[in-house]
Amino acid sequence: MANEKAKGRFHTREIFIALMGMALILAVVITYSGGSLIKDPQKGVPGLAPEIEFQMPGGEATSVRKMKGKTILMNFWAAWCASCMEEMPSLKMLEEHFKDKGLVLLAFNISETQDQLRGKFAGGDMPENLIFNFNKEFLRPYDINAIPVSILIDSSGVVRRVYSGPKNWLDIGIRREIEILLK
Repeated sequence: MANEKAKGRFHTREIFIALMGMALILAVVITYSGGSLIKDPQKGVPGLAPEIEFQMPGGEATSVRKMKGKTILMNFWAAWCASCMEEMPSLKMLEEHFKDKGLVLLAFNISETQDQLRGKFAGGDMPENLIFNFNKEFLRPYDINAIPVSILIDSSGVVRRVYSGPKNWLDIGIRREIEILLK
């Protein structure tokens, strides 16, 4: 009986040691990934942002890969989405705050065309780079099931953070995350 208890403690100790080893490995991964686990929306693991080819508001054709070297915040939205529209003023203020510091904000409208929305946005509460001209097939790897969703990509093209749901983009925590990437 005493021998069985000793075996049970031995197995418990082995499990504890294995869990501590896994925690140590996770801590190393987090440390070397810039302080947080970074998920590629497609694979759920650290990785490069899936490609999207699109046209800038001025007509210039570009893509996520061509913008490598810049920190990008991609926001996916639609005008019919009330929470998307609620976050637009703070998103615009975030854009203005970081524009001269290197952040590129790209607001991808996932359902309407530019012609459908022409004249519907009074005032300056919308981001500068409203993207309408892109192939919606490029959204598939991002697995966007609900909007708004925003994806922060570092200058190496790696997805650093996925923000689901509406955000107050003036939040100090969000601004710090972006500032760290811009350094």
